[in-house]
Amino acid sequence: MTTRVERENVTTTEPVRREGDREVPAGPRGLKTRNALLLAAGELFAEQGYLETTVGQIADRAGVALGTFYQYFRDRSDIITTLVRTVVVDVLKVERRWDPSRGRAGVERAIGAFVRTYVATAPFQSVWEEVTHIQPDMADLRRETTRMFTDALEASLRDGVTGGFVRDDLDIPATARALTSMVDRYCYMTYVFDPPEKKPSPDETAALLTALWADALRLAE
Repeated sequence: MTTRVERENVTTTEPVRREGDREVPAGPRGLKTRNALLLAAGELFAEQGYLETTVGQIADRAGVALGTFYQYFRDRSDIITTLVRTVVVDVLKVERRWDPSRGRAGVERAIGAFVRTYVATAPFQSVWEEVTHIQPDMADLRRETTRMFTDALEASLRDGVTGGFVRDDLDIPATARALTSMVDRYCYMTYVFDPPEKKPSPDETAALLTALWADALRLAE
């Protein structure tokens, strides 16, 4: 199984290539090599895990010499950090705030967007889960991106209470934390850690989670 790491997603701003002690712009040819290394690393991490993957294997999969790897990345930790920042952050990034005035349709749209992106990158989600417990910087990044999602929902809940669309007896910070955790953990258990024999489609999952959110919030239509 391989990750669906898109080529446009693995290119960060101003990638560089090392020449001795200098760093120079990668250039078109360098970008192609760098992307090949990122794609190879994403596939190998998803197939066999972070700890079981070596720099040599990544270089072999990308079809380059071992020395070429070190022109673009310092070590295995460097390349996993780049992958996480360019792929997984997109899953937790809130593209638009949920508008409580749009009722269940608005909830389902927001949750559905998250679930579809999560499912598309499911193999890599297990890698991020693994490195979160190994690398402190990855744990910090996970906390940062999760808070971004939670803070956005908290703001939407406050708007919902003010507008009369959401029950007004909520502990809003705790509710935002609980609801975002529900979506994240349900997706992890269902599509990564312990999938059922018949995995639900993203639309089915979005419908289930929407019903739970709407009932918990007494969301007005």
